[in-house]
Amino acid sequence: MKEEDPLFVTALARGLQVLRCFTPGHPELGTTEIAKLTGLPQPTAWRLCKTLVRLGYLVPTANDKLRIGAAALLLGYSVVAQTDINQYAAPLMKAVADELGTTVLLGERHESKMVVIQRSEPATARRVMLHIGSTVGLTDSSLGLAYLAALDVGERRQVIGTLQTRGEWDPARDPGRLEAALADYASHGAVFMRYPQENFNAIGVPVQPADRNRTLVLTCGASSALFTDDYLVSTVAPALNRLAADIAPLLMARK
Repeated sequence: MKEEDPLFVTALARGLQVLRCFTPGHPELGTTEIAKLTGLPQPTAWRLCKTLVRLGYLVPTANDKLRIGAAALLLGYSVVAQTDINQYAAPLMKAVADELGTTVLLGERHESKMVVIQRSEPATARRVMLHIGSTVGLTDSSLGLAYLAALDVGERRQVIGTLQTRGEWDPARDPGRLEAALADYASHGAVFMRYPQENFNAIGVPVQPADRNRTLVLTCGASSALFTDDYLVSTVAPALNRLAADIAPLLMARK
């Protein structure tokens, strides 16, 4: 018996059992449903879920249920496959990747990082060195800045305050970066990041459903010779905004 093994950690096994409840057929669950699926007592299931939420492995939804969170992606792609957004977003992202000729990424926030949860490459790939499970910062990437730009003022201040308290962002090191991102977003619905030393330009576009229960971000990039400022504004931003509008309804909380 596993329980008789002195090296067997029951609490860990139960936590993993909770995570395994989330499948394509059950992408969102309440604690009562989880207790029934696992056979655990309701108080135990509730405590496990609270712990997994605290760690980012589960995320509350707008209808008082839970779903797999971005932190779970760091455990491996097998967990990613259980979030149905990836299945439906992939072909839409592939069409835009082919249109623009570059890799398109989809990311979600986990604490002070953005985690890549899906990627699509064009037929002739210009490779981006980010893969599913890769992380980038909230304040130094097109993914992160687009996420911050999409938040309302109060939420954004709270996130930024937390980053500063943890010593994870000093606005003095990057003067005007956030303000420029907010201005880009107000004008174009997108955030532009330029990396002169790498001759590389990137763009981030938030994906938000009408109920705003979840915020993802699309991004892509290419050499500054291909993704010129004019091209980013005239072609890339509209393409990613259309893609965001197509994906956003998939994020609506299930009633």
